[in-house]
Amino acid sequence: MNSRKRKRKKFIVDAMLGDLAKWLRILGYDTLYSKSYTDKQIISIAKSSERIIVTMDRGLCIMARKKNISCVTIENYDIRDRLAEISVKTNIPLIADPSRSRCPVCNGTLKPIYDKSIVKDRVPPKALESNKVFYVCIRCGQVYWEGSHWKNIRRVLEEARNIAELIIERRNNQRIKKS
Repeated sequence: MNSRKRKRKKFIVDAMLGDLAKWLRILGYDTLYSKSYTDKQIISIAKSSERIIVTMDRGLCIMARKKNISCVTIENYDIRDRLAEISVKTNIPLIADPSRSRCPVCNGTLKPIYDKSIVKDRVPPKALESNKVFYVCIRCGQVYWEGSHWKNIRRVLEEARNIAELIIERRNNQRIKKS
């Protein structure tokens, strides 16, 4: 077995997929996103930082692949379908863990905070009372915690995993029919 730590995938997402960029960050993936990136900038950044380009633009993918840059074309509009599609195409698990998430706003690393006094003026009293750990973005300072919204996050991811399983099953059935 290889004792080297497996390199975690990194992404750069084009302007059409801002919602997917946030979800990839919640999943813990270093994901660059800006509405102002040009195709040329996306290709340059992806090449220099070994990122997978995620786009709905087939032309961008063609340009990237000509330069030996990994690129994934997303064809769906519903976030569950998009998550399933990226999971199948890049082999990433759709499991969220707040301790591994990144800041959905700026992509910064989240630092766990166990001392409630540090965040007491920055979170609602109910959240302060019901949580033992908070996560602070080391870049933008945003504070996160595992609140009720995590129930929705996990539900969406479960639905996306189910869709991904159907995609894989369909592909396998098509392969069987061809052989």
